[in-house]
Amino acid sequence: MLRFIVPLFTKLCIWLSKVIEQILRHRYKIIKHLESGGFGETFLAEDLDIPANPKPKCVIKRLQAQMMHPEIVRLFEKEGEILYRLGQNHNQIPTLFAYFQEEGEFYLVQELIDGHDLSLEIYSGNQWNEFEVIQLLQEILELLVFVHENNVIHRDIKPSNIMRRQRDGKIVLIDFGAVKQVSTQIINVCEYTSRTVAIGTPGYIPSEQAVGKPKFSSDIYAVGMTAIFALTGIPPYLLPEDNNGEVIWQNCAQVSDALAEILTKMVRYDFRQRYADANEALQVLNQFVETRSPRIVSPKPIKIGEKYGYIDLSGLVIQPQFDYADCFCEGLAVVKIKHKWGYIDKSGWIVIQPQFDRARGFSEGMAWVQIGDKYGFIDQSGQIVIQPQFDGAGGFSEGMAWVKIDDKYGYIDQSGQLVIQPQFDYTTEGFYDGMAWVSIGDKLGYIDKSGQIVIQPQFDDAGGFSEGMAWVKISDKWGYIDKSGQLVIQPQFDYTEGFYDGMAWVKISDKWGYIDKSGQLVIQPQFD
Repeated sequence: MLRFIVPLFTKLCIWLSKVIEQILRHRYKIIKHLESGGFGETFLAEDLDIPANPKPKCVIKRLQAQMMHPEIVRLFEKEGEILYRLGQNHNQIPTLFAYFQEEGEFYLVQELIDGHDLSLEIYSGNQWNEFEVIQLLQEILELLVFVHENNVIHRDIKPSNIMRRQRDGKIVLIDFGAVKQVSTQIINVCEYTSRTVAIGTPGYIPSEQAVGKPKFSSDIYAVGMTAIFALTGIPPYLLPEDNNGEVIWQNCAQVSDALAEILTKMVRYDFRQRYADANEALQVLNQFVETRSPRIVSPKPIKIGEKYGYIDLSGLVIQPQFDYADCFCEGLAVVKIKHKWGYIDKSGWIVIQPQFDRARGFSEGMAWVQIGDKYGFIDQSGQIVIQPQFDGAGGFSEGMAWVKIDDKYGYIDQSGQLVIQPQFDYTTEGFYDGMAWVSIGDKLGYIDKSGQIVIQPQFDDAGGFSEGMAWVKISDKWGYIDKSGQLVIQPQFDYTEGFYDGMAWVKISDKWGYIDKSGQLVIQPQFD
């Protein structure tokens, strides 16, 4: 056996040495081999066309030469089409930069996701708690709803194909190396493809997918097995099965009966007994979250005597011990101990030592902190990623945060670079729906993310956009504008705020009620 393996390994090394440093399309320089499998190889590359140093990196996927069967080439082309459509319309799916053929080989060029895959979080012997698993399930299923709505089956969901993006902590679904539109999902059009193209990973691949007939519920099976791996700390391929092919796992995890029921249905052997698609599974999970598992609600700060602790619907969960405490944002809460500010996790453990003169909650993976009289930003490890240099700052939203320099306000990106120069007299608003309010003189208007004024300063006060509308004050009354700046609900309320789920609360005289997006009262003002 060894006499066959050694020559093959030697040939592979020689081939890889030739590929590294290769420049494709006079633009993409391959610098590292990442992996092989499925349809081809994956490489890390630099984009030489971008006038920056160091050069931005991207991922290149190459179709293996021995896979150049017309049907597989068609699938590879279809993959490019689908990846482009998905990536253009969802920021948690890598963007497709290019698809091309060169010297008889096919290539896909994709966005490189800066972060780590979940195999660093979900691994043998490491057991997640129920709260963490529910959060992960919600994140994956919300993303998978979009994928399924676009008539696509991923077919290889597993921890190593789920990235945790560094800048905001969100998950990104990668390696759609086997994606295929449902309308053409059966690839046994010839003996070659049906017998040689294996799609999926043992332990995560359900029976119908193993024989080349994947369904939407095949992805649900893989998501369920990922969650079970996180709960049990046991890789799926090591879990036993009963005589009917059902996975035996519940005895290896600390899990509520309600969540166990959901997961068991997700991984049933017969695809007809699973949830049909991501939307159905997410609806059931969300119903469970709302009605049967109050402990998964983020703890809220409460003051008892002179100290702050946290409660959830079950009662006191973090003992009062802080001089001040704020709400949880992205899994961490800012607290004050004596004269310094730090951060705790939901168990109450201090994860970032109190060391800052002021601090606020995390948004998009970063939080502003004050050191002395200057403001900068930290990441969730507590490392300063943007040095304290500003006279004021706000949280990130849509990739930008407002900062104050001297007596003017502008915006930075997540690298700390000024993208909108300080020029406005005031703002405390991040970007929402691509717009933010700013003050010029004593009037407020709105800018877009290039810094251009898109709604002229004309309001006496204003709020951010939500659901396509923003609340504004004219004289002493509040109403609503749309994104063109037109009044769509006339100023008539004594106070109000943004729309959520199609409704907003408003104050009329000394009572509060709710309006819909036409401005009609749907719940009469009756509350104090």
